[in-house]
Amino acid sequence: MNSSGAVLSKGYQSKWANKQFFDESILENIDPEVVLHKDHISPVSSEAACINVLGNLGKTENTHDLVMFLNHFGLNVEEVIPFPAGVDVDGRIYNDKGNVVFEWVGPLKSPINEVGGKRGQQRTSVDAFILAKIDGVITQLLIEWKFTETYSDENDLNKYGGIIGNERLRRYSSVLAKLRKIKDVPFDMRDEGSFGLADLGYEPLYQLLRITLLAKMTTPKKLNSDLTIQDYRVIHLSHSRNVDLNYLTEDKLYFSPGLRHMTGKSLHECWRSLINESERNKFFYGYWDEAIKVISDSPLKKYLLERYCGPFDS
Repeated sequence: MNSSGAVLSKGYQSKWANKQFFDESILENIDPEVVLHKDHISPVSSEAACINVLGNLGKTENTHDLVMFLNHFGLNVEEVIPFPAGVDVDGRIYNDKGNVVFEWVGPLKSPINEVGGKRGQQRTSVDAFILAKIDGVITQLLIEWKFTETYSDENDLNKYGGIIGNERLRRYSSVLAKLRKIKDVPFDMRDEGSFGLADLGYEPLYQLLRITLLAKMTTPKKLNSDLTIQDYRVIHLSHSRNVDLNYLTEDKLYFSPGLRHMTGKSLHECWRSLINESERNKFFYGYWDEAIKVISDSPLKKYLLERYCGPFDS
């Protein structure tokens, strides 16, 4: 791992090996059907960090702080809508509780042509899912959360390589073909040109591709008689000191010739340049460790600040 900041090291995070979560009861709000990553017990687990922050802020008594946290990224959330536990989303039952749902996949049948899998396993699973009201509109927030992870091996740099890669290209290109017919392709792609789907094979971009398509293909979506999703936001949150992830280098774009001009740019800046103007209004990003600072003073905030924000390198 090549990152700045001792806070990202396993040595620093090991201090919390016996207190992985500020309040372990938040795990009880997650549907038992969810397959948590096998490394969620690791102190440097991204999934654990996401649950630790958003799971605690997702408690009913912390709703105000959750709104403050989200609005740090410019989302302008007016209200967080409690998740309707037990809701049937086109054949998939979600038995989650609270304001935040983890490993969201949408309907039982994948709207982006993925076969099999389950929540958290072999299926596009959104790290955190929140329902909110923005400008008076019920909006689904799909959050991708990063902590210490970086990507450097060929499998992460070229998701469209090999036989499985061919299947991935077919799967997602067919979704884009459907969107093209209704003139709703989210990417700034021309009919002919140097930039295409195959350039989005670097793992972080590949993840944003899938989440964006999932959001588009599930909006609008009726959840129950009182609740219909009318809009969406895709949110990418990383840690401010994970430089290796936050910025693109030449080696990261080796298999993405249409994006090599983005070398040296930030991951977020790159993604914004790839999506069209309408989609840019739905994409938000930032550093989640910095957003911790805006929540109310409390033992939770003290724990999160010490664990994820300090000490700073000298």
